[in-house]
Amino acid sequence: MTFVLAFAVLFTAVFAGATSAEAAENVQVLSSKKENATAGTEVRTPFTVTSSKEIMIIVLAPTAIDVQLSIYDSTGKLANMNQNPISLTASDWKYVEKENGYGFVYSLKNFSSGDYSCGMTFSSDTTYILEIDQVSEEAKISSTKAVITKGFTKKLSVSGAQVKEWKSKNPKVAKVDQSGKVTAIAAGKVTVYAQTTDGENLICQVEVKENKFSDKVIVPSDLEYNQWGMNVYKASFDKSGNLVMTARVAYNGPGRMACMKNVRITVKDENGKTVGVYKTARKNVTVLSYSTKDVKFVIKKSALKKKKFDLRNASITEDATGHGYNH
Repeated sequence: MTFVLAFAVLFTAVFAGATSAEAAENVQVLSSKKENATAGTEVRTPFTVTSSKEIMIIVLAPTAIDVQLSIYDSTGKLANMNQNPISLTASDWKYVEKENGYGFVYSLKNFSSGDYSCGMTFSSDTTYILEIDQVSEEAKISSTKAVITKGFTKKLSVSGAQVKEWKSKNPKVAKVDQSGKVTAIAAGKVTVYAQTTDGENLICQVEVKENKFSDKVIVPSDLEYNQWGMNVYKASFDKSGNLVMTARVAYNGPGRMACMKNVRITVKDENGKTVGVYKTARKNVTVLSYSTKDVKFVIKKSALKKKKFDLRNASITEDATGHGYNH
């Protein structure tokens, strides 16, 4: 009698019944061996459970005979579970034509992680094959694509497998530690991957972007006639840590605009908390009719509530209650 893993998958799919449907496609073999049993003498086979996923005990023998199946914990005592031991009669076996023998599948659900053994006591001498499988999750990485701001981090994780090693193909762009924390070093693209203990590589494509704010650029046609508007469309930190913002001022009217009054620009971080405010009662700016002009605003480092924050994911809002015209 020969045995291959394909038997377990096929047999489980056909006869498991209430067993999880995914078991036929995705199982982890905890133990697999061929044994010789003497009537009335128990044979114990050890196995280790690593998760609470469903377990399937699969047995194949030349003939269908009575058998007692027992599950023992790491101390050698019967595990605390319903129907332990369980007695199976010859009528509980199913004929497996491809294997020219008889088999059964016993399913265990909500099993705790740990070391166990499976005891088999047959009513007559027999050769049998025992395989203990556990439904395994498909190995997945938490993000297959990620955009990270330079100088900031993102935590990656893996489910359904154990990670042997985290690696970055270009640590000069982004590095990753062995907990899966990716640190963005320089603008660019890089592949970060987790190598599982099974040898599978799970990949995350990482793009690192500069820590700069950007937004739309307004034009006069965005405004109603004889109206003006202002929008900060880019911002970055200078070498001294000051926040330098560039606003586009647009005027959709005749003559020219001479100034803005009661200007207030509010900067909020990625969590919506205010980190800086620029205020001035008057800002002189000359904008000709139906045109635009760029104006710089600076919030000193000393006035920022946070000296370092993700500017790329920040928000900047502008407000001004008045303006002046020169016709």
